[in-house]
Amino acid sequence: ASAFLPWYTLTASVPILGISQSTNVNAWNAGFGAWFSVLLLVVAAGVVLASTVGGRLRRPTSRSLITLALAALAFITIVLRWATFPDAAGGLGRIGELGDVQLGAFNLGNAFRVTSGASIGLYLGLGAAVAALAASSLTFRAASREWHSVP
Repeated sequence: ASAFLPWYTLTASVPILGISQSTNVNAWNAGFGAWFSVLLLVVAAGVVLASTVGGRLRRPTSRSLITLALAALAFITIVLRWATFPDAAGGLGRIGELGDVQLGAFNLGNAFRVTSGASIGLYLGLGAAVAALAASSLTFRAASREWHSVP
């Protein structure tokens, strides 16, 4: 669902005149790193679903290793996409502040203002990747213990 929510938003406004225009893009339009990470999470969910419905992988750790790798790659891809979003000020807006200039926003007095940055879809996608990574990591550890304890 996060793939269809805004991942990146750009807002331009002229506060004196009360004019504001905002645009955003979802994961499917935010570049390779966005849509590819969503597909990785969908494939990981498909592997889990297939194994619970009745499909069996040859080794007990295979499914958990596959989902762990997919979730890790999705997490890394989302973080890299977030770090490479264009910035209204031309800097690294997600990193923080530099002196009196807040990166990620361009403000020409109060006459004109432009802000940009990640939106709710990216945060939800990142949360899903973290949850998938944690769950698959725990499952992999449990499967590894079972595999090594079998005589």
